[in-house]
Amino acid sequence: MNKFYEQFITKDYGTLPRAINIISKSVLLIGVAIFAIVGVLGIFLSIPVFLIFILIEVYLSKNFLEYEYEYYDKDITISKIIGKRRRKIIGNIDVRNILKVSNINSLAKDEKFIRCTIKGLDLKEVVIFVNDKNGKKVGYLLGLDEELLSILKKDNPTLFNYI
Repeated sequence: MNKFYEQFITKDYGTLPRAINIISKSVLLIGVAIFAIVGVLGIFLSIPVFLIFILIEVYLSKNFLEYEYEYYDKDITISKIIGKRRRKIIGNIDVRNILKVSNINSLAKDEKFIRCTIKGLDLKEVVIFVNDKNGKKVGYLLGLDEELLSILKKDNPTLFNYI
């Protein structure tokens, strides 16, 4: 029997991401209008407007992050949602091939990981280490809710029962 579970990690950003998204598109439209109206000279006038657009997009992508974990048949797909618009798959974890599971406080100083959760939420934060496609050890910091944690404990009890 195949199990499926989806965990969505977000916090309440209010209407700010949508407002910034509208401002971003307005700035881009203004830049295109300046270029279209003025012509070749408009390139020089629209460069600052396009720089403002790029800065807004960078701000949006750094400050409004959400994560989604999709568990399906002993495989976890980790996705990052950027600015409530773009989705990027960060990694896949095969629960049968996990090397190590650790609390964030008990990591060695040389162990690096990729943060795949939002700070300050009431979730169980664990670092899961696996080998990537190139055979290198990669760690993912996940914020697990009780349901996903219990599923993982059933699938791999030797690693997850001590968390």
